[in-house]
Amino acid sequence: MKTFFIKIIKNNQGVSLLELLVAVSIFTVVILSSTQIFKMVIEGQRNAIASQNIQESLRYALEAISKEIRNAEKSDHDCETIFTPAATATYKVYNTKDSDAILYFKNQNGFCVAYYLENDNGVSRLKIYRDGEVAFVTPREIEVNNLKFLVNDDEINAFHSQQPKVSITMDIEAIGKAIHTQPIRIQTTISSRYYE
Repeated sequence: MKTFFIKIIKNNQGVSLLELLVAVSIFTVVILSSTQIFKMVIEGQRNAIASQNIQESLRYALEAISKEIRNAEKSDHDCETIFTPAATATYKVYNTKDSDAILYFKNQNGFCVAYYLENDNGVSRLKIYRDGEVAFVTPREIEVNNLKFLVNDDEINAFHSQQPKVSITMDIEAIGKAIHTQPIRIQTTISSRYYE
């Protein structure tokens, strides 16, 4: 047994430089791969959280808009005068102005309502005009761009052939650090309960 240990002690060959380089290279590749995977997981989680925050912040605005649009009534030419210069209504319930960037109609209480974008200290926000009162609908933490309203409705004095509806599209992005922004495009269609 003693001779066995003496052989081991006398056989003191070290690690060659080539073996050391191979071991360090393999270790480096493994560490870099695991770091990149971890980084991708963290970025994916940040994007998901940012997207969820934007959707949560916008949920109230979309619910309020949807409810009012759904309960719109026939207005014909009643709401043209809320603009200067006055708008020209084409449809019975919903009408648009400025290349479909403004939607206006009469709500269930008989008030003329308009939805449009307005700049609020460098942030583009969705605003509502209702019976002379104005207020922002979207929170300050969200910027809304490319707002468009597509109206499907019967023309004034035409036979009722389709259910009035409005399709809304908009681009939304959170305000803040670049890692917290997650641009989202939202599109929804809302039909009116009004029927002749």
